[in-house]
Parts: sequence; C-alpha cells; structure tokens
Amino acid sequence: MNIANVSIKRPVFITVIMLVFAIVGMVCYERLVVNDMPEAENASVSVSITETGGSPADIETNVTKPVEDAVGKISGVSHITSTVTEGSSRTNIQFDLDKDPEVAAQEVRDKVSSIRGLPSDIDTPIISKFDSSATSILSVAVYGLDDNQQLSDVVDNIEKKLYTVSGIGSVNISGEDTREIHIKLDNNKLLKYGLATTDVSNAIKKDNVDQSTGKITDKDNEISVKISSKIKKVDDFKNILIANKNGTEIRVKDIAEVEDGVADRSSYAYYDGKPAIGIDIVKQSGSNTVQLADDVKKTLTKLKSSLPKGVHVDIVSDDSVSIQSTIDSVLETMRDGCILAVVIVFLFLNEWESTLISATTLPISIITTFVCMKVKAFSLNTMTLMALSVAVGLLIDDAIVVIENIVRHLHMGKSPREAAREATSEIGFAVIATTSAVISVFLPVSMVSGTIGRYFFQFGLTVVFSMAVSLFISFTLVPMLSSKMLRLKRNKKENILSKFFKGFNSKFDILAHKYSRLLVMSLHHRLVIIIVAGVMFAGSLTLISSLGFTMMPSTDNNQVTVSANFDSGITLDNASEKAKQIESIIKKYPEVSGMYTTVLKNSSSIKIELTDKNKRKENSRDFARKLSGNLQNIPGAQVSVAAASMASGGRSSKDATFELVGDNREELQAFGQKVKEELAKESGVREISSNDKSGLPEIALEVNRDKAADLGVSSSDAATTLKTLFSGTTVTKYDDGKNRDDVVLYLQKDQRASLDNLKQVYVSGSNNKLVPLSEVTDEVFETASAQLTRYDRLAELQISCNISGSASGTFMNTFMKKIQTQMNMPEGISVSLGGAGGSMTSSLGSLEQAMAMAALFLYLVMAAQFESFVDPISILFSLPLAIIGAVLGLFICKTQLSLMSIIGIIMLMGLVAKNGILLIDAAKQRINEGMEREEAIKQSGLIRLRPIVMTTLAMIFGMIPLAISKGMGSEMRAPMAEAVIGGLVTSTILTLFVVPIMYTVFDDLKRKFRKKIHSKESQGTEDMNGNISL
Repeated sequence: MNIANVSIKRPVFITVIMLVFAIVGMVCYERLVVNDMPEAENASVSVSITETGGSPADIETNVTKPVEDAVGKISGVSHITSTVTEGSSRTNIQFDLDKDPEVAAQEVRDKVSSIRGLPSDIDTPIISKFDSSATSILSVAVYGLDDNQQLSDVVDNIEKKLYTVSGIGSVNISGEDTREIHIKLDNNKLLKYGLATTDVSNAIKKDNVDQSTGKITDKDNEISVKISSKIKKVDDFKNILIANKNGTEIRVKDIAEVEDGVADRSSYAYYDGKPAIGIDIVKQSGSNTVQLADDVKKTLTKLKSSLPKGVHVDIVSDDSVSIQSTIDSVLETMRDGCILAVVIVFLFLNEWESTLISATTLPISIITTFVCMKVKAFSLNTMTLMALSVAVGLLIDDAIVVIENIVRHLHMGKSPREAAREATSEIGFAVIATTSAVISVFLPVSMVSGTIGRYFFQFGLTVVFSMAVSLFISFTLVPMLSSKMLRLKRNKKENILSKFFKGFNSKFDILAHKYSRLLVMSLHHRLVIIIVAGVMFAGSLTLISSLGFTMMPSTDNNQVTVSANFDSGITLDNASEKAKQIESIIKKYPEVSGMYTTVLKNSSSIKIELTDKNKRKENSRDFARKLSGNLQNIPGAQVSVAAASMASGGRSSKDATFELVGDNREELQAFGQKVKEELAKESGVREISSNDKSGLPEIALEVNRDKAADLGVSSSDAATTLKTLFSGTTVTKYDDGKNRDDVVLYLQKDQRASLDNLKQVYVSGSNNKLVPLSEVTDEVFETASAQLTRYDRLAELQISCNISGSASGTFMNTFMKKIQTQMNMPEGISVSLGGAGGSMTSSLGSLEQAMAMAALFLYLVMAAQFESFVDPISILFSLPLAIIGAVLGLFICKTQLSLMSIIGIIMLMGLVAKNGILLIDAAKQRINEGMEREEAIKQSGLIRLRPIVMTTLAMIFGMIPLAISKGMGSEMRAPMAEAVIGGLVTSTILTLFVVPIMYTVFDDLKRKFRKKIHSKESQGTEDMNGNISL
C-alpha cells in the first residue's frame, strides 16, 4: 500500500507525526473535563413563580395551567412537567434535542410575558435554563456554635467565598437562620383603636422611603434629587405613625411589638446527629466535577484558619471521590489489559522486537484518541473510559494481523523492507475491512436517541475514533518499525524461556494442521455442523429469560440514602423528631461511617456514608434492603432506602416507577391507590410510595356574597387581612448598610395559635367600620394536597417501589402489562414506566434500529471487500454464534441482562465478523489464484488460525481485568466484559467451522444459479441458430 511504502521510505517523517500525536494527545488529556457520566445536551427551561400563601389547588388553576398553555404552543416542545406546592409553581419545559437552549429560553420568556390574567400578587416569574446535571456534587456541614444565628453569619461569609470558585453554579444552604424584622400585631389593640391591618401595612410602606425623584440642572451641572425617610435603626420602626384618631397619635409601638429576629425555619440540618448548617455545592453545566471539588476543598481549607473558635467545617458527601476512584479503577484495568494483551502477542510471536512494535501501538492509539475526544468536547467519564478499555483488545488486533503477516513473509526468505512492504500490501484490504466492520457496528450505536443515547453517543464515537487511529498506525508505524527492527534470527541461543515458547509454537502449529484437517472433514458433514450450531443457539435463547433484565447494573458507591415522607400538615419540629428517630436506628449499624440529614416540613433525607465496599460483607443494595426492614414501623412516616449508583448519576432512586396521568385528579388518585394495593401483593416488592401529598387539613372560609355586599366587605380585603395576620406579609425592607432584610407584619403568636382566633379577625367595611370576618364567611373543613404534579398538561401520579429477588426491568414490564390488562384502568387514564428506567425503556426502539443498522452496515462493508453481495451472508451467520457464549457467560456469572451486556453483544458483532473476514478473504485470494475451493479453505484455515487466535486471546485477556475488577464502578463494567469473553470463546470456535461451511453452501448456490443461467443462455443460442438455419 502506498501509505505503508511512504512510511518505510521516510521513517523520520512518520516518527515525527507519532511524536506530535503523543504530545498533543497528552495535552488534550490534561484538559479533558472529568465527570461520572456523559451530560445530557437537550434544551430544558424552567419557569418558577411564587405566590405567598397560595394553596396548591389555587396556584395550579390560576398560575400553572396558564403557563403550560402558553409554553405548549412553542415549536419543539417534547414534554412539560409541573410541580405545585404551597406558594410556588415550577414548570419544566423539555425541548427536542435539536433545539438551541438560548432560543428555547427566549421563546419561553416571550410566551410567559404575554400571559394575561395571572394573579396580581405573584412575584416576577423566574425563567432559567434547566440543567438536569446541575445537582449537588459536594455537601458540607458547618457546626460547633450554640447560637445558630451567629453560625449562619459564618456560613454567609463561607458562601460568598465559595461563589468566587470557578465552575460553581449555585450554593444551596439548609438549616440556617435568616435575619428578619418582625412587627407583631396585637389584635386587641387594633380593635381598641379601630385600625385595620391594611392601615398598618400602608403606613409602614409610606414611611420607610428612599427614592430618587429626579434631577435639577444648575447651569452646567446636573444634581440628583432624592427623598429619604429610611429607617436607620430597628427601634425606629416603633415610632412610625399609623394614624391620628381624635387628636391622638397612634404609632407602631402602641399596637405591636418590634423584634429583631429570624425568619421561620424552612429546614433543619444535622451532621452525625449534631445540629448543623448544610451547604450543597451545585456545579455549572460542563464543569469538571473532580477539579471543582478540589478547588472547593482548597478554598474551605484556607477559610478554616479564619473561622471563629469552635466552628468546624466538614465535608460529608463528595461525588468526586467515587468519580476519581472509578477513573483510577478503569485506568488500572486498561493497564492490566494492555499488559496481558502484549503477553499474548509475545507468546505467539516469540520475538521481543515484534512484541515491542505491537505494544507501542497501544499507548499511541489511546493517547491520540484523547485529541478526538477534546475536539468533540467529550468528558473523561465512565462511558468514554470504558470505551477505551474495550478498545485495548481491538487496537492491538490490527497491529497483530500486520506484524504476523510480516513475520510470515520474513520466514519466506524476504528482506525486512520487502517483507514489510509486501505483507502490508497483501493484508491491507483485509485489515481495512475488519476495522471497518468494527466501526460500522459502533457508529450506528452512537446515533441512538433518547436517554440511552446519552450513554451511547460518547461511548460509540470513542471506539470509532480509537479504531480509526489504530488503522492509521498499523499502516504507518508498524511497517516502518518492522522494516527497521525485525530480522530472521538463526542459530538463536536457547534458554528455558525460549524453549517454552518454541515448544508452545510448535504445538500450536500441530494444532493448526489438525484444525485444517478437521475443517476439511466438517466440509463433508455440513448439515451436522449447522444443526449442532442451531441447537446451541436455540438453547442459549431459552436461557435469556432466566437471566432477567435491568436497564443499568447497580454500582456500589459506598453511599445509601434514606428518604422519609411524613404525614401532610405536621410541623417542622415534629418532622425533625421523626428524623432523629430514624437516625438513632441507623447509628446501630457498624457499616455506617457518617450521616448527613436535611429535614423539611413533609420530608427528610439522610445521606449515609458506608465503609469501603471491600471492607464490607454486604454490598450497598443488600445493606439498604436490610436497613429498610428496620425503618418501616415509624408512625406517620413512609421510609424508603436506596443505594446510590452510577446508573442514576450517582444518586439514589427506586428500582421501579410507574407514571399515571389523567384529566381527573380524583379518579387518578383512586386508581393509584388500587395500583399500590396490587403492588403490595407482589412478592419481593417493598417500600411502596407515591408523590401524592393529599390529606393536608384545610379550613375554607366561604364568603357569603349578600352579607359581604350589605356590610361593604371586599373579598380581596378579607383575603389580604388573613394572609397578613396568619402567614405574614413583607411590608418593606430594612437596610443596615450591609444587608437588606425583610420586615414582616403578622399577629402575635398566641393570637394565631387556634381556630378560635379566626373569630377575632375584623376587616374594613362601609364607612371604615370594622366588621367581624365570621359575619360574612362560613367555615368549611376539608382536606387538600400539599403538592400537585402534572405531566404534559394532565394531572400526574407517580408510584414507585424497590424490588428484591428479581430483575427490576423484568418486574416493571410484567407489572405494566398487569396494569393495562387486568386492573380495569378507567378511561382517560394512561400509564407508562417512569424514572430513569422508564426514560431508557422509551428509547429502546432506537437501540433496536441502531443494531439493525449495524448489521446492515457490516454487510455492506463486507460486500465491498469481497466484491460480492452473496459471500458476506456466510459471515453474517457467525453473528448468532456470539450470542451463545455471551448468554452462557452471563448465566455462569449470575449476571442480569442489561444495557452494558448488550453493548458487549453489539461489540461481538464486529469481532466475530473480523474473524470471518480474515478466513474468507484468504480463501478467496487462493481460489482466485486457481486453487481448488476445498484446498483453498484448508490453506486459509492453516494460515489465518494464528492471527485469529492471537487477536481473540488478546481481546479476551484485555477484558479479563474488567470482568474481575472490584474497584469503584466495576459492577457496571463487568457485564460487558463477561458477555464479550463468553461470546468470543464460543463464537471463535464455531466461526472457524460454521463460516467456511456456510461459504461453501452459498458458493454452491451461486454455481448452481450460474449454471442454470448459462444453460438457459446456451439453449437460447441453439434455438436462435436453428431458426437461422431454417
């Protein structure tokens, strides 16, 4: 080949190119972003709107639905999800993959701004690009002071310093105290002076003013003018004039208490049972997780010296540790795989020079691939590193085939330059075909859409890049080094090691001759071989159902999360007590090394750090299952325990989720209850829960319109008064020169502690008279939902559970069919698989298309190689042979079928095709030279057995470290390696016989077809001649 000839003639030129590849590759490697998984790239925009005091039902009707209707008209919207809680609505709009995120965000802003009829008391809508990967990567606990407000000031300073770290998207604080100025009204004094709540709030707003009023032009100068009556001290609020009644000045101090206090807590945080303030670090999209975590830790280390005495800052959760451990583990398996592959090469070639040449191609190919990854903005993550691990066996294949052929030509008596040139030329098209076969398999895989595509895109293209680089190196560096380093050695001094290798190779040569004779024998018993292979294939298919199916294997990240949902309506302090109950049970387990707890009103989350998995008897999933059993008897709490896994982005999630949607929420909740009851009857199902937060006690004050009209009471005034007195209203801001703090107006605590206090509320009526609210309203007791969720503009309900004793994917599919066929699902309700598993299931169809495309491309590549549309069919018959060993490998290792093992099976398609191509290519070359078909097949088997076995063993030994690794994330990589190893063992053995047999079958069919055509043509010619003679 021309490129090989140039390389042999210009060794310095090729050496320079390889050095440039290596240098640039190392620079790119240092600059690659490090993350756990590839990041999603689809555009998503969130719309957040708050309405203080608004109930979820009212906000859903008045805010959420109008927003959904408006944004639903934007082109490219794929899904709309909304979550409505007390006082807030959040709508996430997900767009198609080809939608530009900036354009999507602007279109959402335009649509939201055009909505008319939204409540007047809502805050300005916050519209931002939503990043699904923007989750906490590092959690910090600050503790050590009894005064939580003082500790909160320390945390404020820490927060400001953290925001200076590059790559931080946000810093979320839990458990802190926020300063707030309280004006606590005395209802009795309000009644005494005949004042309404609105009188007080308006007076405070009008008094605390600091406003620019314009400019004055004085000749050549402009002077700004402003009016200021800004409150300078908290005590000054007491002297604000509210009203003047009959010559008596009524000030704030006459009707209320003024307090420099803190806002009501919305959350608590605990670290190992001690009160703390939690800091969660959220990274920006595309940031380097490991680098960001290191920078944050350096910043915290610097801050520790300036902290007040007794204050401690501890890192309680750090995703970068598991990510770095995973990367280190993968790099170790790559190193071990490279070493084992090189050992196999040396075992067969028995020459250090040829082994060194093969070994040199591995690091150069891998390092050069980093350049392609950087250009495509790939990160260094589990999938790309796993692709490189897979590629270790593939990358050395091309070099092995070329070097083995060069060595064979050397033994034919040719000079090194001549052997390198002619051997490379002879094998060149076969190597191109085999590499193209692998590329044709992985390229369609990178085109898979949906959630699976997020994992497969970078994986598939990384393999394609590495194979393309390997092919170039095999045609340049390998022949150049071979022409310089390889020599036919004679009278070599023998030692024990060389005798072993010589004996091994002589035994292998004997094996090769026996194989060639056995191959000829099998050609005379084709039907028997085909039937045996068919029976083995059918038997392997029956084993698949026994394997079970799960989307992604669960990994042990040394973390477990306990999630607790409490009864609706309980107080934050009550929720905190229940969280402490859970903590007390967790502390009893010796596997627990740390706990970090956050508590909200209706829920609590406890992150548990476990001892290293290699020091535990149980994996994290088994520990979670055991712990869950002891947490199910806490009254008023639904507790679930899940192990963190790379499959869910390093987070904890339940094994199965079912998503119900419908237009009638009451029917949906009733059917959801039925689904939960059926789930409870299934064996192995535990921790059943839903996102239904109904049951919140509520009292509705229904306005009597006639009475209200008679007394001159406005419904909006009544609502505003109640909201101010019982929930509090921010009436102004207090600026002390450092911060602007809310000034909140509400009733004294003892006057809003019971339902009877409602009877003492008065509102303004006709002629500014105060009217008891009870005179114009009727009390109605009912229950409401604390949270409402929606999906694609319909009411939504999610039901989730954990599963023991069976594969999650198998269970989800089985129970899904039961819901659809056996549970009389009401009309208007639909069900789908939710969670990570559901989103992956929805894109399985795309994976099936990709596999079909891979088989088609593989066929087309071989057709181009053989200049025949029939010959490649014989090689395609080797593809099912790979499934036999893959299934057996998974069955023996007791591993479930998953996406990772499917990747291994897809990979096998290219590998077994490579072996078939090498066999058939050699046979066709000899047939074209005039050799009889049977003898040509025999000779091709004899010649190509060595490179086939070498490449197969190199791949198997390259996969062994992946299969047996116990490092972080090994559970995800092992199924792929087990499938590849098992598939290679059986497919290689069977391919050596089945492919030649199928080639002869189709060759016979071709000959019969040609003979038939030829006979028809001959008959036609005779008839024509006969007619002419007549």
